[in-house]
Amino acid sequence: MLNATALQYFQTAALSGAIAGVLLYILSSVWTGSKKQSVRVSRNDEKTTAIFLFRAGVLVDANRPALKLCQGSGDLFWDSLHQILSRRFPDFPARQGSFEAQNMLVLESYDDDDPATITIDQWGDTARVSVECNSYAQTQSEIISKQVVLDAPYPIWKTDAENRLVWHNLAYQIFSEKLGYGEPLGQKPIFDIGGLYRDKETVRTGVSHPEKSETFWFDVKTYTVNEETVFYATDADAIVRAEIAQRNFVQTLTKTFAQLSIGLAIFDKDRQLALFNPALIDLTTLPAEFLSSRPSVLSFFDRMRDSRVMPEPKSYASWREQIADLVIAASDGRYAETWTLPSGLTYRVSGRPHPDGAIAFLFEDISAEISLTRHFRAEIELSQSVLDTLDSGLVLFSASGKVALCNQAYCELWTSDPEEALGDYGLRDALLVWRAASTETEVWDRLKQTVSKDAERLQWSDEVVLKSGQVVGVRVSPVLGGAILVRFDERPSFSKTGLSA
Repeated sequence: MLNATALQYFQTAALSGAIAGVLLYILSSVWTGSKKQSVRVSRNDEKTTAIFLFRAGVLVDANRPALKLCQGSGDLFWDSLHQILSRRFPDFPARQGSFEAQNMLVLESYDDDDPATITIDQWGDTARVSVECNSYAQTQSEIISKQVVLDAPYPIWKTDAENRLVWHNLAYQIFSEKLGYGEPLGQKPIFDIGGLYRDKETVRTGVSHPEKSETFWFDVKTYTVNEETVFYATDADAIVRAEIAQRNFVQTLTKTFAQLSIGLAIFDKDRQLALFNPALIDLTTLPAEFLSSRPSVLSFFDRMRDSRVMPEPKSYASWREQIADLVIAASDGRYAETWTLPSGLTYRVSGRPHPDGAIAFLFEDISAEISLTRHFRAEIELSQSVLDTLDSGLVLFSASGKVALCNQAYCELWTSDPEEALGDYGLRDALLVWRAASTETEVWDRLKQTVSKDAERLQWSDEVVLKSGQVVGVRVSPVLGGAILVRFDERPSFSKTGLSA
């Protein structure tokens, strides 16, 4: 423990030391020849100069740029400042000068592009360190930025007013060597985009290998500063390949669609016409100019209605609602209708969903099909009417044993009409009717074997007796396609003739 006298002595010594330090600081300013300059520099100086004041290797004062340079540390030592500045200034002393030294040391950055300088004023145990121009953080940021540009994965280069290469990064050098070129500096750039570019705009260019049939694609962006232009290139090979593949695919689809007789109209997710084929023009008679203008779904069908190539709506007031319902049904793949037009043509129209919300409408002219169907139906109806005039009952079994047709005489004889059956009417159903209406006979078993192909397919005839006593002649005749025609003739009296081939 210190007594009162010792404590008072140390307090007095500390106060005297503090006063002496202040006096020494003031004298130091006079000694450097800058009577108006102090450690607390003006605001203008703060923008360009960082000032440190060290005593015995310990920081005792610093201005704002200096604090920013040392990241605001309040207890910075000389060796700490050495670690910070030695990267830019390798000759910066690792230790503060001796107490007896009184000198001035000026240091320059090792980087010729770095204008910063350091001035060290040493007197006694006090040293004043002034860092002119850029701060350490700013310069380090510049160094990092330069390194990032040099190591960028894509070519970057700079040209002068005469389009000669004055600088390039490592990626440019590697790409130049890949093409077989030597040192590119002083030469014209390997990216020959001429006057295609505008400042700060992107242009796509290809660089061909001088010996191989290979082209490398890049997107190049430019920045002009004074008379020099900086170019930034990014790899666009993948994009170009995708665009070429897409273009080839679209061309293939277009050629395919052009050969179709079915009209095709594809609307994108915004419900605008994105793709159509020539058959659509032929079927809808809509002008190619109108279709090329990418009309909306409503405009498309409205124009078709005006051209009378779709059924006239019953209510024009609800026309938009009908189109909306049509689009919804097409989006779900549920739209399929047959349009009978005033011109006599018949179209089959269907809607199908496509990826990304698109929908496709298919227009098929089925007028010939409908006409042929109607013609066949008329012939069938004519043949049926002819068969109905015959007195003999006729029934035709297909190769599968189903009833294909019968006439009115057959229905009256057996009091049964196969066309009224709910399902397929076949030989099994007919045999039930025949057996129920006739006496027991082997004719039906033989007929069953003939129709089911278990017996030889030859024409034969026989007779059966109905429960009413009526004799009915039965004639079985094979016809084309594996079908069997059975003919029933009513006889005037019972006269068993036996089997005949």
